[in-house]
Amino acid sequence: MDSDANSGLTGTVLNERYLVGTRVAGGGMAVVYEGTDTRLERRVALKVMHTGMASDPVFVESFVREARLAAGLSHPNIVAVHDQGTDAGEIYLVMEFVTGSTLRDLLRSRGRLSVNEALDVLEPVLEALAAAHSAGLVHRDVKPENILITDDGRIKVADFGLARALSGATQATGGVVIGTVAYLAPEQVQGGTGNERSDVYSAGVLLFELLTSRPPYDGDTPAIVAVRHVNEDIPAPSQSVPGSPAAMDALVAGATNRDPALRYRDAQGFLAAVRATRQRLGLPAVARIAGVAPAFNDTLIVSSDDPLTSTPQQQSPAPVEYYPTGILEQPVETSPKRAKRSRKGLLAFIAVIAIAALAGVGAWAIARTPQVLVPKVSGLTSLQAKSALTKALFKVAYSDEAFSETVPVGKVISSNPAEQTKAGEKSTVTLTVSKGPERYTIPNLAGQTVADAQAAITGLNLVVGTSTENFSSTVGKGLVATSTPKAGTKVKRNTKVNLVLSKGPEILPVPSVVGQTSANAQAALTKAGFKSSIKVEYNETIAKGLVISQSPASGTAARDSSVALVVSNGPPLVQVPNVISKTLTQATATLEAAGFAVRVRTNIPGGANVVVQQSPGASTRQPKGSTIVLDVF
Repeated sequence: MDSDANSGLTGTVLNERYLVGTRVAGGGMAVVYEGTDTRLERRVALKVMHTGMASDPVFVESFVREARLAAGLSHPNIVAVHDQGTDAGEIYLVMEFVTGSTLRDLLRSRGRLSVNEALDVLEPVLEALAAAHSAGLVHRDVKPENILITDDGRIKVADFGLARALSGATQATGGVVIGTVAYLAPEQVQGGTGNERSDVYSAGVLLFELLTSRPPYDGDTPAIVAVRHVNEDIPAPSQSVPGSPAAMDALVAGATNRDPALRYRDAQGFLAAVRATRQRLGLPAVARIAGVAPAFNDTLIVSSDDPLTSTPQQQSPAPVEYYPTGILEQPVETSPKRAKRSRKGLLAFIAVIAIAALAGVGAWAIARTPQVLVPKVSGLTSLQAKSALTKALFKVAYSDEAFSETVPVGKVISSNPAEQTKAGEKSTVTLTVSKGPERYTIPNLAGQTVADAQAAITGLNLVVGTSTENFSSTVGKGLVATSTPKAGTKVKRNTKVNLVLSKGPEILPVPSVVGQTSANAQAALTKAGFKSSIKVEYNETIAKGLVISQSPASGTAARDSSVALVVSNGPPLVQVPNVISKTLTQATATLEAAGFAVRVRTNIPGGANVVVQQSPGASTRQPKGSTIVLDVF
């Protein structure tokens, strides 16, 4: 597909909303334009897929599904997906417009990073991946080109879900492995779609490159590199950089094991290990990263889906090295370096003078612009606020939504410039709209290891509290039994979550309840901490309703385990034989043989001494040993 196939879109409007501006980058699967969301009046990036892909129904279905998932992600380290759509055969994504540089630019300019700098980059990348994994989304193409560094040093991960969309299309047509081969996990090379552990592998390869300045494998062809991922273990960074801490080797090894089951379970697990390592090494908290210096005009940074065919509109500015204070030792200066710095100082001085001059021109321009009072918009809906600002002759833009404990969802928190201050007529007022209170749901931690539970807690911006122990009949010893607050509770950021760890089941003495009524026996067992079950049997010696036996009969058992009771139903029932018309002697013998006792109620003399009536009657079932009453004439 010719990467210029849809380059004529500049100046058109997609779906009567998105004005297509200058083309800023192109690659094997898409062209990226600077755009304007005319409804919200904000700058966006429009990623338009090539026509060949837009005509593939398998790709379109997967693209729409993955775009919806990606649009649901709201995280400061993820390039936001605002919308997706199709217009006249063009399928596109609407994304956050990011200014800055890519991690690839930084590596080309700086080479390898220090341990602390490498972790400063990796942590926000893992935070972004962890947020995606918890939402059921896998990146599948983690690489420096997809990691952006904003002008103010924030890390953002781009292109969630696109690799899966492409994978779905290529698999349906017998295509090739999707992803950049230098970072692909072995299971992806071998045809798998990839999962959370595949992202962990790619992040581990990324850490290796941050520490060494190069990927772990090279080869004459991509196929050779792919085969090495399948057949070889990722080497330790210390082999390439002597003196690199063993802890870094351990992190890389834990993330890049060729067996997915032996890697960190997901990005949250990898992140917990990174934070623990940082703490052990005594490294400072995450700092913002200085990337390659941006040009004077804003430049959209987009991940190149195909580095070999990416065609940015502008030449990247010359790399400027920047070393954060305290991370690298200051080099000893020599006279030539001093001279060079002097020249740099002169150039900097000239730049300052030029900026001051421009500032003066700007101040003159502002003075000529009529100043208008920004109306009060806090507490209004975004539509109400826009209407008020438009009437006051302002343009309106929107920043990312923000949490608020006091402002309801959908209403304006603040404006920039602030309300009730003056700003230039027809200038832009940016609104921040509330997305409600910041709340996090306590996850169900029962059955998890302490490490996994702590990782889940910190991954939700919560704080690990105390750990206590208690008996549990349902959770294995050493695992988390429950938490406080309980699972499902919505809490504020940095809420402490206390863990209760299982000591295993509590062992208790089993009381003997043989000979008791079933009701009393069950009550005694419940009081002792046990459950019970009942089986009923006939018994010729134990009265009905009394316990004949129990199992276990004595000793000890786990709390809440069940004790089986056998309860008497009394003697068995026997059918009463018919002795009517039999002599008393015959009747008595027959009844006694059947297990009954005999009592003569009436014996009228002068007759044939035969039974004329019996009670209970013949063929009824009576307890063995009960009495049959006879009337004899």
